[in-house]
Amino acid sequence: MVAASRAKSSDRAAILKKLLPAIKKQYKVVVPKHDRPVLETMLFAICLEDVSVDEAELAFEKLSRDFPDLNEIRVSSISEIERAFEGLPRAEWRAFHVRSVLQYVFEKSFAFEFESLRKKTLELAQKQLAKIKHLSNFVRNYTLQSVIGAHQIPIDDSMARALIWLGLVPPNQDGEQMGETMKAVVRKAEVPLFCFSVRCLATDKLVHDYFDPKKYPPPPEGHDGAPVSERLADLYKAAASKSKAKPSPSAKGSARIDVKSTAKPSAKPAAKASPAAKPAAAKPAAAKKKPPEKAAAPAKKVVKKAR
Repeated sequence: MVAASRAKSSDRAAILKKLLPAIKKQYKVVVPKHDRPVLETMLFAICLEDVSVDEAELAFEKLSRDFPDLNEIRVSSISEIERAFEGLPRAEWRAFHVRSVLQYVFEKSFAFEFESLRKKTLELAQKQLAKIKHLSNFVRNYTLQSVIGAHQIPIDDSMARALIWLGLVPPNQDGEQMGETMKAVVRKAEVPLFCFSVRCLATDKLVHDYFDPKKYPPPPEGHDGAPVSERLADLYKAAASKSKAKPSPSAKGSARIDVKSTAKPSAKPAAKASPAAKPAAAKPAAAKKKPPEKAAAPAKKVVKKAR
């Protein structure tokens, strides 16, 4: 058994050889082909961080649909931009980073054009991106890998947790260090496949909770990655049994609707009936009031005349 902290590049390569086929089979992995301009690639990377590709695509489309152009996004408030990321984690954070990128590019050239980055060397491109405040390592590395084809491995927090669980990296590294660790294992041409495959696993709603170090703390030296195929198979079984044990919210809702639809009106207790619905039991319709009796005439007084 080799812990992640002591694993060599050859050990990690052996783990990947087992891991990638298993993930590709589970998720039917097809690497998406994106050919966006540099600036839009950066905005998409902000959408993509810590979520699935499908979720990022929807957010990016909504951002483009809600605003007529990039300048309109730049001059909008954070709360207005945030609506495009509704349902995604850290929506406000994403809105802030989108506006920061647009403000930097516009103030630099008074236009939303950043294609000059493609012509730069890796070193110059890194320096250029480092000038953009609040840009995450993931967005920076994703841009470098996608735009200039650099041998960079963009790893966000969700991917990092999955990689630790898989035993590919030690738990004491950050995303930037993990990327450097994996560069010795993942060839440049295979980076998109590797990143997309790990993202499919890391954002799977059925299993991603198992990667949370607060719920399932990893060993200090990291997981042993050798039995990764067996661990993945056990993970999917545990997730499947857990999902079956819990009824879905929609099932609960339909159960309540069925109960209401089959309830009989007579089942309601009479005490809960409204006063207007009660028949006048105290005053039967058949009973007629007796007319009031006439009062007897007062007796006449007899007055005797004096003699």
